[in-house]
Amino acid sequence: MEFVDACLLLDFYGQLLTERTRTVLEMHFSEDMSFSEIAEQEGISRQAIHDTIRRGLSSLEEYEKKLGLIRRFSEQKSTVRQAVDAMDKNNTAHARELLAGLYDIL
Repeated sequence: MEFVDACLLLDFYGQLLTERTRTVLEMHFSEDMSFSEIAEQEGISRQAIHDTIRRGLSSLEEYEKKLGLIRRFSEQKSTVRQAVDAMDKNNTAHARELLAGLYDIL
């Protein structure tokens, strides 16, 4: 999994994890700490950190699979980008159509 993807999953769904799992994932992905550094700080083994991160990422991926919040966010962001591009090209009718569609789903 890409680092950016993991951070995005953590931003969207991190609050659904246990506090300990969320903390370990934040230490690794947000604070760029190694497994060894986290293990030392938390007083547990490097293997336990590895397992916690693996399970945590798996849970985050499962949340996205079921809820699709990141997918929908990306689609909405793309629609806004297309509308801005249409406005830049003075194609207000197309921009209005894109934004109206976005408004309907929000």
